[in-house]
Amino acid sequence: MFVSVKYLHDEMGVDEKIARFFVDRKIPENNSFWKKRLLYIGRGNGYISIPAYYDLLFRLGVSRDMLLNETHVQFMEWVMHYAILVEQNEISFNEQLTQITKVLEGRIKNEKFFHKLVAYLEQPVLKPLGYLGMEIPSLNRADVFLFILCDLLLNEEQTRKAVESWYALHTSYLLMDDMCDYNSDKEKHEENSVMELGDGNNGFDKAFERLKKNIEFMRKINPVLADLFEQSAARLHEFIQ
Repeated sequence: MFVSVKYLHDEMGVDEKIARFFVDRKIPENNSFWKKRLLYIGRGNGYISIPAYYDLLFRLGVSRDMLLNETHVQFMEWVMHYAILVEQNEISFNEQLTQITKVLEGRIKNEKFFHKLVAYLEQPVLKPLGYLGMEIPSLNRADVFLFILCDLLLNEEQTRKAVESWYALHTSYLLMDDMCDYNSDKEKHEENSVMELGDGNNGFDKAFERLKKNIEFMRKINPVLADLFEQSAARLHEFIQ
């Protein structure tokens, strides 16, 4: 389904130039994440979260020119390519790390963070390490995207805030997806954060509590986006009840 610049700007608070850049962008060739897709940004969380997160980085003081640099965006697209191959069981998680690291060779701009991220991602089970990682392993399942921060010239404070913003944004999507998929995931014995948080009503209560904290964090950076998540969480809560 088409996502317009107006929707990203008015409903999600995304900077208009960032929204226009991604909405108008052509589908990258030979990229499995965009395979068989007609639009660069669709309604799927994995797609719409790209401009949302880049907007958060912009609001944290990262220049728009740096964020929308063609070489950088192409690197981000390769990260998504390898990430979906892991999800589709076409390559291993470690093969993914090797391939992404190869793409980064000779161009790492945030080397200190790069080493922290690799050490974190090389763990057999992704558990908190420094300021990386959530206590619930299933909420860390998309953290390979943080490699994009290695390709940006960020200071320590910006990097830390960028990671915090990532967890506030993306774990909100994951929590809501897992709440919607709870019954089917439980039946299929699939990974689900609600079950890891305590299962049943206890798990749902903790999931909504985490979601509320995420929204409060996002409100300090992008209140429009926070309002959207708050409305979605309220509808989800009513549906589950």
